[in-house]
Amino acid sequence: MMIFTRISKASRPSSALALALVLAATGTAGVFALEQPAFAQKKKKKEEKPAAKNYSAEFIAAYQPLADAVNAAAPDFATINAQLPAMKALIQSNDERMVAGNLIYTVGTKNQNRAQQLEGVELMLASGQVPAESQGQYNLLAGQLAYNEKAYSKARPYLLKAIELGHTESEPQGLVAESYFSEDNYAAGLKYLAEAIAAEEAAGNPVNEQWVRRGLQMAYNNQMAEELGQFGLLFVKHFPSTQNWGEVIAITAYGGGWQNPEILDLVRLARSAKAMRDERMYADYIDSADYRRLPGEVVAVIDEGYAQGTLKKTDTYVAEVRGMAAERAKTDRADLAGLLTKAKASTDVKSIVTGGDLALSYGDYAAAEVLYTKALGMPGVDAGLARTRLGIAQLEQGKAAEAVATFNAVEGKRAAIARLWATYAAEEAGI
Repeated sequence: MMIFTRISKASRPSSALALALVLAATGTAGVFALEQPAFAQKKKKKEEKPAAKNYSAEFIAAYQPLADAVNAAAPDFATINAQLPAMKALIQSNDERMVAGNLIYTVGTKNQNRAQQLEGVELMLASGQVPAESQGQYNLLAGQLAYNEKAYSKARPYLLKAIELGHTESEPQGLVAESYFSEDNYAAGLKYLAEAIAAEEAAGNPVNEQWVRRGLQMAYNNQMAEELGQFGLLFVKHFPSTQNWGEVIAITAYGGGWQNPEILDLVRLARSAKAMRDERMYADYIDSADYRRLPGEVVAVIDEGYAQGTLKKTDTYVAEVRGMAAERAKTDRADLAGLLTKAKASTDVKSIVTGGDLALSYGDYAAAEVLYTKALGMPGVDAGLARTRLGIAQLEQGKAAEAVATFNAVEGKRAAIARLWATYAAEEAGI
């Protein structure tokens, strides 16, 4: 459930802004420009005038006039197309498939007919006569042509074969993913895209930023929380910046269906990364922290928003909340030492976690670490929450390696939030 319901709609940025920067440049993950294979650039004489020993007399009689017509200064494509079926009906050998395919591809190229181009390339590949060193190029061309003809299930095997053969200069992996997306098979497309990224990582190659952005977009648009977390993590891992952290945190927060406790730990990450990007994020922080529970933190966040110019002092709601939070914070600070001592001695897990939250909020990170650690050893604890906040307390003390291990141990729905924290901790510590 989304929060920040109390500030007027007029002062509240649209949730669409969360995607504005990270997705603005996102089109597709694929490449659509068609490559021209060598056979289309230079025709061999044996294909123009095939030797009789390799071709039937009937095929030659049908083929040669068509080849001459195609090579004429002003080809009559209406006549050529009318005669092609008769030639195709005579194909028996692989040699005939190769030259017929080349001819049909040439007709399609000159006539700007992609369906004919595809038919020609498919015939040549089926002939088994394409040189081994050209197989990847031909398969890629067939896949691109089929994709542009919206024959997505036909395109994929050709694209995958091209990738298998190492013809990846134009990064056809993205087009494979797009073929799934075009069929509304978002899970398969995202799975393939994630695998392609993992393969690039394993090979030590730079990751295509457009693939990651596209994965984020498709996961967000289709409300796929797990994949959203996965691609968000990839984005800040490979393209870390203050802006990107802010975008990923916003997308995660607004696309994950979180409750206030989870939102709080996400916006805490944004604050740590200096990536509090807009009024909405500050307002979500104010609401999720709740001046009745964590007043000191609410005051600090509001003052930061004022200093940044993101929150306006003319906003009466924010001003009222700050006033109430400041009053409560005075009482908390006066009693803080006693409250934490009591929490440490408690046998009630809820009281212990509440004490940990209070310590974390007021910056007593050592006490927070003790309390969350104690709570994790007790029945009834929300282990995901306690472990996430334990990691935050450790990181704030400079215990980056311990924090990363703690974040990575979080399981369940909160794992997506904890993995972001782990990535941030590792980046900050250079580990």
